[in-house]
Amino acid sequence: MTVDNIVRLTSYLRDPAYVEADAAARTAALGGRRVPTTAIVATTLDSDWLVEIEAIAAG
Repeated sequence: MTVDNIVRLTSYLRDPAYVEADAAARTAALGGRRVPTTAIVATTLDSDWLVEIEAIAAG
């Protein structure tokens, strides 16, 4: 599978300050493809983590 198979993304951000960077990285990684996405700020994540990404793909 490739990023073309991604049908849903969820980003868990440690800090709301990362929202813009997350959106830019997602857009770049998907090559402009639009897929349903959710961004959740989870301040309880380990402080060493910046983002955790869950991707669902279909083939």
